[in-house]
Amino acid sequence: MRSLVSIPLLFAILVAGHGGHEDAEESAKLAGADYAIRHMASEHHIDSFDLESFFQLHDLNRDGTWDRAEIEAIYGVHHVYSQKKSKDEVEHQEKADHIVDAVLKIMDKDGDGKITPKEFEAAGFKGLPSFDEMGAEGHHYDVESEFFLHHEEQYHSTPETQTDESYTHPEDIEHFAHHAIIENEEAQREAAYQGITVEEAVRAHEEAEKAASAPRPKITRGAPKQDPSVKYKGIAKEKENQSEWGTGEQGYKQPKSPAEKMRKNLPYKERMQYKFRRNWGDF
Repeated sequence: MRSLVSIPLLFAILVAGHGGHEDAEESAKLAGADYAIRHMASEHHIDSFDLESFFQLHDLNRDGTWDRAEIEAIYGVHHVYSQKKSKDEVEHQEKADHIVDAVLKIMDKDGDGKITPKEFEAAGFKGLPSFDEMGAEGHHYDVESEFFLHHEEQYHSTPETQTDESYTHPEDIEHFAHHAIIENEEAQREAAYQGITVEEAVRAHEEAEKAASAPRPKITRGAPKQDPSVKYKGIAKEKENQSEWGTGEQGYKQPKSPAEKMRKNLPYKERMQYKFRRNWGDF
């Protein structure tokens, strides 16, 4: 199973379609390719593959065959986008059965209801016909990811196409309407939990977002520490004027200035240990 398919040109066409909805000619070229090629380019962003890798990628339970559920997954039959194109559950199931039966009729030569690697190799990518007209476009991901992959990435990938005025396509309107519904449901749940109105919950979120986006106060740092070469300039001369520890006017006073800390015989360690032992014994 080594029939290698390279689709850099078609993949480039898909990526090049990011400019806007006017790229109908490029989309038409991609639409003319086999379903497997379009599926790998648009859903997986894989530009080079063979029959074996395609089969393994879609053998979801790793049992070495494709069953009905895995064939349905190849076409994204039960994705929300596909379900929306069926008027009810009965019609949707009929669509799923039609797609699977059609694929099995082409490739399932022993009639066991499954497709093996050998059967797929014998049929090739032609064994996976297109059912785009039925809404089976092979979507795998959640709605948010699908919107980014198939719309945002294609039509809003540049600064010029990410302005508020650019999000006017039907897909944009539907997507943001869906977001509004989700946000409203969240506000209702929060309002019920806190015992406030939905309007109050929404207003609280808006105020929080406004506060989060407000410019932060400018941090004014303090003056830098004095350079040691300046701080200790002349300390050697000052040291000469310091009496020995325990003598003179300074006696046993605790040193404060750098010069005082250089007094001769100043018992730092002994004094600290003594204080510690004395304080410890006081407990």
